[in-house]
Amino acid sequence: MNVTKNEDQVTITLEGDFTTNLLNDFRSVVQQEIDAGNTSLTIDFTDAAIIDSMGIGCLVATHNTLKQKDGTMQLSNVPENLRDVFKIMRLDRIFPIS
Repeated sequence: MNVTKNEDQVTITLEGDFTTNLLNDFRSVVQQEIDAGNTSLTIDFTDAAIIDSMGIGCLVATHNTLKQKDGTMQLSNVPENLRDVFKIMRLDRIFPIS
């Protein structure tokens, strides 16, 4: 996972699919950023082709945590197949997906 910061916006670039194997590292990175006061996150899905139910749950939990801290989360570079999954689950109504 690669983390880049641009002023108050933090981008977390996934390196591979967003599945159970990646979640502990993802949660750890997100918690470090929140602890540092960064509450505006972009999750970059450039290298992700698959997401499982645990990954979806983790995104919703991250969104909820950030919302409690008046923060935001958006997803970027989401491949069409994952975008369809998010739309079917109506998650595109919860956080921006591009």
